[in-house]
Amino acid sequence: MKALFYTGPNQLNIKEIPVPTLNEREVLIKVAYVGICGTDMLCYHGGMDNRVQPPVILGHEFSGIIEAIGANCISQVGEKVTVEPIVSCGECSGCKKGEYNLCSSLNLMGIDSNGAISNLMKVSEDYVYSLGDKVSMKDGALVEPIAVCIHLLEKVELKENQTVLIVGGGPIGLITAQVAKKWGANVVISEINEFRIRTAQQLGFSVINPVKQNIVDEVLNLTNGSGFEITVEATGTNAGLVSCIEAAGVRGKVVIAGLPKKQASIDTYKIIAKELQLIGTRVYKGKDYRKAINLLASNDFETDKLISRIVSLEDSIEYGFKAIDRQEEVIKIFISLEERNL
Repeated sequence: MKALFYTGPNQLNIKEIPVPTLNEREVLIKVAYVGICGTDMLCYHGGMDNRVQPPVILGHEFSGIIEAIGANCISQVGEKVTVEPIVSCGECSGCKKGEYNLCSSLNLMGIDSNGAISNLMKVSEDYVYSLGDKVSMKDGALVEPIAVCIHLLEKVELKENQTVLIVGGGPIGLITAQVAKKWGANVVISEINEFRIRTAQQLGFSVINPVKQNIVDEVLNLTNGSGFEITVEATGTNAGLVSCIEAAGVRGKVVIAGLPKKQASIDTYKIIAKELQLIGTRVYKGKDYRKAINLLASNDFETDKLISRIVSLEDSIEYGFKAIDRQEEVIKIFISLEERNL
């Protein structure tokens, strides 16, 4: 079998490795699709070397079919599944409070341990979720990022008819926008990339382009001078965070969802003057995964416009990771581990 390894900053290699052996509580998954996400890109460029111990197999957004099970597993061979790829310690203060996503030694598969960009992956059955009959294998690889977005909207206790500005029209921004809209919010997206702007508009969203428009003027116009009740930073940039703070109304909530590329510099007086709440959000919990699967099963969530390209494992470096670096017109790139899926 083959797998894609991160071997050092800006270095990816496809290698032959042996088929994993299972213990009694593990399942072997024949991987179908793996999504390339911002965390993978940050890792690829050496931005997570404080955690990553190369060589490590990347990939944590994925779907597959159970190929084999350990002696004490109840899963069924042939079952379509996805995996919640975080492993917590169970001992730290976050874990003891039931907030295992805030574990002080959180292990993310594909970063802290081997991930899913491989033909086969073994994982504890505890982290496996059935996709059921109504979720396709392709859509199943979107469960993880959808769970991220559900979790962040749960954090702000989103209510019907609230106004939401999402800064960043990448995968997390567009998924958050769709979920928020389905929950009854009035959503606007801020984005500068023309392809992402077109995609957001095709999904039915109004878009502010801060390069061509004055974002403060547009915000005041769209909210009758009040500012947005909730703003979501989904770019990982300082400019994005500044825009969220400026666009938030009095006692608004600012959610920081984008992984920061460097330390932020912001005007804290604006936070004080408007009594803003700055809210961090980290991955998800099991309930978010279940909601994500149910949302996809409802067949009322647009996925086709999110999946821009599907590439083979052999093409994943050049037409996956490097394509994203080249800023090609893509939202989400999937790697297919089976040729019939291409």
